[in-house]
Amino acid sequence: MNQPIPDIESGEQTPRSIAIAWFSRQRSGQITEADQLVLRQWLDEDPCNRAAYRAVRAAWLDLAVVRAHPSVMTMREELVAEGTRRNRMMALRALAACFVVGLMMSAGAAAWQWRLAPRPLVDHRFTTAVGQRQTVKLPDGSELTLNTDTVVRTRADGSRRLVYLDKGQAYFKVAKDARHPFVVCAAGRTITALGTVFDVRVDHGIFKVTLVEGKVRVEAPAITSHSAGEATSKPAIQATEMTPGSELLAPANGEWRLIQANAVAETSWTRGQLIFDNTPLRDVVAELNRYSRTQIVVPSEDLQNTPISGNFKPGDIGGFVYAVEQFRLARGVRSGDQTVELHPYS
Repeated sequence: MNQPIPDIESGEQTPRSIAIAWFSRQRSGQITEADQLVLRQWLDEDPCNRAAYRAVRAAWLDLAVVRAHPSVMTMREELVAEGTRRNRMMALRALAACFVVGLMMSAGAAAWQWRLAPRPLVDHRFTTAVGQRQTVKLPDGSELTLNTDTVVRTRADGSRRLVYLDKGQAYFKVAKDARHPFVVCAAGRTITALGTVFDVRVDHGIFKVTLVEGKVRVEAPAITSHSAGEATSKPAIQATEMTPGSELLAPANGEWRLIQANAVAETSWTRGQLIFDNTPLRDVVAELNRYSRTQIVVPSEDLQNTPISGNFKPGDIGGFVYAVEQFRLARGVRSGDQTVELHPYS
């Protein structure tokens, strides 16, 4: 029985080198059914293996162009016409050299394209704790930043780059790859992009997308409504396309709202800041509480409606309480180990 991986006896075994060995064995006609089974297992182990094998096969097919080139055809005719052994040998060597150069160029181009081409995603899970922020580089070159208390999963898929935002918030800088759309699945919706920068948040039934650059398409199953005793169905898919600077808000069972947003403020958390501009204190507190085990409580409804403007550090509850006290907007009172109450000044 032949060896499982032919012609790879020493040196580093990369997906490309192994793919070349397997392809060579197939072309030789010496591959057995057992080898075919091992090859299929190797291809299924990792999307990178399959991509490498396709690149090698493409390089071989490219040689058909070299074989059909007019100069090569002319050399082949001269080889037939020449009668002497010397001329036949010279033409044969030249023809062989042409094939070798063509093979090197095709294989080199394929290898270069394979190295530069976006890698497919793999099955992986990323998480952050409360107050933590993490940036990761995905195999396709995309960059993903997870906000506090977030769970993101990536999944291997042949035609798409699939990412699941199970909870929390994530900022995506998508690498361009027109052949493999980047699809984020969150709260029953999908956001499809090619080369784009956008922010997605899933929090307490609220689904929000902020588009910074490029264009995305958001889709979800249509909602079936009942009116006057008759059921009327909306189109099978509810969809909208977003442009830079827009923000999509979609409550769990409500209508979508597409508004203009301050993308700099909405994504300030990626830079370690939280920016507010005349925002009600209740909303400011709700945002700050996402980043800390210590929670702020505002019992007074009037105080909850007080507008707040400023730039604060995520998780810095003490710094925020000090700031509102300095501006005499409210005073902080400790209530237990992990609670701070804000009360109006008497």
